[in-house]
Amino acid sequence: MASARFGGGLFSCNQGRPESFFYLNVTRMEQYQTRPSTIHTDDELSPRAPWKFLTKAIPGGFSAWGVQLILAWVAFYALTALSWFSHLRAKLGNSALAENWGEAISAGDIWEIMENGGLRDDFFGLWTPLFGALALLWALWAGWKIQAGAVGLRASFLPWLASLPTALAIGALPLWALHAALWGTLGFLGGLGIQPLAWMDFFGGPLLRMAFASSMMLQWWLCRLDMAKRMPKNAEDWKAHLKDSFLRLWAHPVQWGNIIFFGVVARAGLMFSALCIGWWLGAKSLPHLWTFIALQLLAAAINAWIIGWALRVAALYWKNDDAVRAAVRALKNGSFDCMSA
Repeated sequence: MASARFGGGLFSCNQGRPESFFYLNVTRMEQYQTRPSTIHTDDELSPRAPWKFLTKAIPGGFSAWGVQLILAWVAFYALTALSWFSHLRAKLGNSALAENWGEAISAGDIWEIMENGGLRDDFFGLWTPLFGALALLWALWAGWKIQAGAVGLRASFLPWLASLPTALAIGALPLWALHAALWGTLGFLGGLGIQPLAWMDFFGGPLLRMAFASSMMLQWWLCRLDMAKRMPKNAEDWKAHLKDSFLRLWAHPVQWGNIIFFGVVARAGLMFSALCIGWWLGAKSLPHLWTFIALQLLAAAINAWIIGWALRVAALYWKNDDAVRAAVRALKNGSFDCMSA
């Protein structure tokens, strides 16, 4: 009579079946009972939401590439401000900065300034927009270096560039639909004639537009990290990449939404506060003007640090999510292999 150990006892077999049959099936059952538990008990494989990485992502803001991100962002902001100043000076004279803050210029006015305003003969008119664009590219590349370094990946150019159309393909439509619904709601509330709701619409509209841009950037960050680790080579790889990248954003809409929204509020609040202080100081003297410029540049530097912090949060979340998904796929493949054995 053959016997096989099951659950700590002996199970007798006297019906002509070999002992190896029972041992094989008992071994499979033990694997099914114990293997999934490692995903939840192992810290590296424990599924975590984005909020879990907010504190862990704080260090690194003043690393080599973190400082470059701050410098690039400050340069981008300063150069675009100089371009705006040049436009105002060409259109309204040297007194424009103090007397015409916030004045809107139409596309026709800009064309007239570029063609007949003498900007081509002015260093700050012709080259400032070009240098501003280069500073923006520098900031984007520094952000990619920060992300890749946070998770130990190589920051190559191909995934950085190839992931952009992928992010637009999977993120543009759902994000636009969500934000359009919110914009419509704010517009409806603002049109009710209730003053607090009108103010909410007035301030909420620009914040929502900034949040939409930040959401698209976040989708791009998640896509490029996945491509940096494994570039899709066939239809199955592309399917897994698109699915995983989409779910990494939409599996935690509340947490990502809060990170994006409060990040936008913090960045806009810093710039608006600097503008209010500058407005209060006025531009009656050169020290007041330089104080306002210094406050604006300081706000831009803090905003760059916040952007770098968000980049590290996304990278650390991606690393954990990628490990969890890889473990789940391995479990599924192992289970199918055992059942087909």
